[in-house]
Amino acid sequence: MESCLVHYDFVAQCFDCCRRALSVCPGDIEDLTRRHPEAFAEFAKVERAWVEDVLLTACAGRSLTRRTTWGDPLVSWAAYATPAMADVLPVPSAVAVGLVRASQERGYSRMRPHPFLDRFEHHVDQRLAQLWRELGLLAEERDPVAAAGLRHSVEKQARPGLWARSLEWLLLLGPDLEGLDVALTVALADKHPVVRQAVNRSSRSKVLPVQLRAAGLRTATDTARPLAERLLDIVSASVDARRTGFPQPLSAPASTWLADHGLEGLVRGATRRAVAEFAVSISDLGAAEEEHLTATLLASLVREFTDLPAHTRLAGVAGPNLRVGHRTVTKKEERSNGADVGVVVDIRVPGRLLLRTGDLIQVKKSTALAPGRSDRADAWTIKRRQLHDLLDHSASAAYWLIRGSGDVLVIPAKFLAAAEGATARPASQQFTVSYTAIRHTAVPMEQYLPDLIVGLWLGSTSEHTLEAAQGTSRTTRPRFALSIDVVLEAEPMQG
Repeated sequence: MESCLVHYDFVAQCFDCCRRALSVCPGDIEDLTRRHPEAFAEFAKVERAWVEDVLLTACAGRSLTRRTTWGDPLVSWAAYATPAMADVLPVPSAVAVGLVRASQERGYSRMRPHPFLDRFEHHVDQRLAQLWRELGLLAEERDPVAAAGLRHSVEKQARPGLWARSLEWLLLLGPDLEGLDVALTVALADKHPVVRQAVNRSSRSKVLPVQLRAAGLRTATDTARPLAERLLDIVSASVDARRTGFPQPLSAPASTWLADHGLEGLVRGATRRAVAEFAVSISDLGAAEEEHLTATLLASLVREFTDLPAHTRLAGVAGPNLRVGHRTVTKKEERSNGADVGVVVDIRVPGRLLLRTGDLIQVKKSTALAPGRSDRADAWTIKRRQLHDLLDHSASAAYWLIRGSGDVLVIPAKFLAAAEGATARPASQQFTVSYTAIRHTAVPMEQYLPDLIVGLWLGSTSEHTLEAAQGTSRTTRPRFALSIDVVLEAEPMQG
């Protein structure tokens, strides 16, 4: 730190010099402390709040719980500080002691005991240091059972005064605590003014990450909503942030008979990726016939689902395998009143489930994709005979409605029949539905396909439906046949 080399005595004039230097580079605080530990303690005594802000800034954006204690900026600074610092900067000192204890108990520094503990351990607030030991252990814990025990221990030790004193440091550590810091702060602030005051104080922090997280906390503490609702919001947000899809947030039971959240998430993710890939190509394909659009969408779905076994292995998900394939029905087989897609799902779980179910799908593109259309509002033209033919074969038949943006919405054919009954003229052969008319009923493909494939909410086991879906019916044969196998194979015995 060149600007302080000539000020060996830390005279009053040097304090301004040090402030200027640390304002430019907060990370120099370790170097300055190492050069003149006792003089730095005098400097910190005069500039307590400012120096703590410098330490917070130096630690912002870096982990407080690295696997080597020497890599943590707070502990690296404290390693050169004198025991007097425990009185000058009591909170950073106690935080550093707690984190070093946690690190050494983890075994990261077992080969070389940290000299900082020998000098500082008996000078800091022991309750605060012990709380931060538990927080340091929790931040590094990956075993969910052990983490549950550590969370309980933190909750027991989280006294309002201790929590409020070190709240700014907690807000820096928070991202490693999976929402526990926020949940506990909100719960404590609900009953203890000292914690509410700490939240307000932290929201004015000069350290941006602290300021932003504290501002978010204020929205949860400065409200009349019941505490239980606020805590549920916090925990839900933490859980949902780690999911690709969440039909039942915070719910342990799975949403289908697979009882496998991981694989269900992969099915939804594969569907979402396929639709997104299709949407990207719609600018080039929008003027194409519906048959070509349907073939492109099915190809994207088959490609993504074919990749699922590899994704499953990478995700460590054991259990059912999904096999998806499709074929185009030849002109010789095709009937003019046929559906666009026939789906046949075969489920085979040895000793538990054996089932074949089928369903029919009609694909319609938005009028917004018609060449020369200046009106970009989504609407779809539905042929009445086609609609009733689908419903004659399957009560759960559906329409895939392609929007002008390339997104795909799914609507029950029954709903369109209801709209037809209320709006279509008796003599007309077709009718039009707008986006406004279907927006509350429509679901995304990623919700529809899991219910069809592994939910068993959709489809029919009747021979009438299966013949139509397979393309063997005399009257209704789809343009495309989509086959989906859901097979749960016995796992090999481990040697």
